[in-house]
Amino acid sequence: MPVRSPESLELAASKEAVVRRMLDALPGRGPVAGTYRGRDEVIGLFRALAGLFDAPLEMASHDVVASEAHVVDLATYSGVRGGQSFTWNTVRLYHVDDDRIAEIWLMIGDIYAFDAFVE
Repeated sequence: MPVRSPESLELAASKEAVVRRMLDALPGRGPVAGTYRGRDEVIGLFRALAGLFDAPLEMASHDVVASEAHVVDLATYSGVRGGQSFTWNTVRLYHVDDDRIAEIWLMIGDIYAFDAFVE
């Protein structure tokens, strides 16, 4: 297996730092199904999501792993809705261009259970 070059490791570290800054800025927030483009739509998503839960979501990031092209965040969310608690795991894949997050793909571990909880 090839060893990564110092340049490759440096690029991965810089992309990881971008995603970690975003994670630090958005604790207690979580996405819902759909495609959201641009700052206004993403902010609208966070506002809409807040209305679904009794209290702010709790998020725990397990690990953030980076390569030259992508950053992956493994996280667990917990929320309360109608007095009922629910916890779900997520994998978020980030595409980072320079120092900005260009795209996020979200995978929820059990999407059917999540959908049933927020219906």
